[in-house]
Amino acid sequence: MPKKYVVVDTEFHHIPWEAAKKAKDLPDGDLKFKNIVQKPDIAYRKVFDRETCIRHMEESGVDVALVGLGTWTVASLDVCKRINDDLAGLAKDYPDKFIPMAHVPYLEGRPAIDELERAVNELGMKGVTVVSGQQEARLDDKRLRPFFKKVSRLGIPVNVHPTVKLPIWGGEKYFMSGGVSREYDIIKSFVEVLCGVLPEFPDLTFIFSHYGGGVPFLLGRIMSWYTPEEAGIPKEMFGKPKTIRQFEEYGLKKDFFKRLDRFYFNMAGTGGWMPAFKQALVVIKPDRLCFGSDYPWEMGRASDMKAYINAIKRFDIPEADRIKILGGNMLKLFKVKV
Repeated sequence: MPKKYVVVDTEFHHIPWEAAKKAKDLPDGDLKFKNIVQKPDIAYRKVFDRETCIRHMEESGVDVALVGLGTWTVASLDVCKRINDDLAGLAKDYPDKFIPMAHVPYLEGRPAIDELERAVNELGMKGVTVVSGQQEARLDDKRLRPFFKKVSRLGIPVNVHPTVKLPIWGGEKYFMSGGVSREYDIIKSFVEVLCGVLPEFPDLTFIFSHYGGGVPFLLGRIMSWYTPEEAGIPKEMFGKPKTIRQFEEYGLKKDFFKRLDRFYFNMAGTGGWMPAFKQALVVIKPDRLCFGSDYPWEMGRASDMKAYINAIKRFDIPEADRIKILGGNMLKLFKVKV
């Protein structure tokens, strides 16, 4: 008998150990990844270990996971190739358990695009994972147009993970980079994609981590300042905040929500806090929300992840919506049958 709920974790981090060890061969100038591999902390020991990841999924009630770790796409092309090879092997060994995401360093031009095509067409990757920005380049950077053109032709979703580069806006005081600044970076990236990528590539689909950095909570303000160049807004109102009535009167609403429908938002980033989920449902369609845990950093304990999943199952919304949010939306997007 088919399961009522198939739980898909859209932010489950795993880098195969053999792929990670490639980082030891990186030039001396990039010590970050070398240090991670040589002295992995408790979280990274979980990230690198296949059996630990599988056991965590089984204990927490996760049936399927999107696997990868976008921050490793900046390591090097060679590291990304090995990640792709090994994740493809993982998905082959467990065909109903993992949705592998392609890793490519999107600023490396033609070689990165060729690797993306290989990862999808030869290895069977279901999507591509990226970070919200790197080396001062944002996702709306003109240098990424060939990358997005290839993504469009391949017809795959783009999974956007927040940058973990340091220093970042706000500094480190009070752990600001993790609590606030990283979320600012990803919601900034959301607006850049909304206004700077989708006009040229309207068929792309994006999955944004952490509710898009707070999109459900700032959506009204984003709408108020939404000013596409082709909109024909009165000159005196261009680049000015608008009331929701003006937003509608200027004919912006239809186009805005058409673009918004190109996004999914995962529900990691708040430690399983249900008021955030409740608020998201006020402004985001259930068809565009998806479960995420940020394993192993946010939810390294299976008991916490299981409690979060069960809280969603009990939440007072139509059962059909709970089924979509916990996994149905992602199974449909990636055309996965379990």
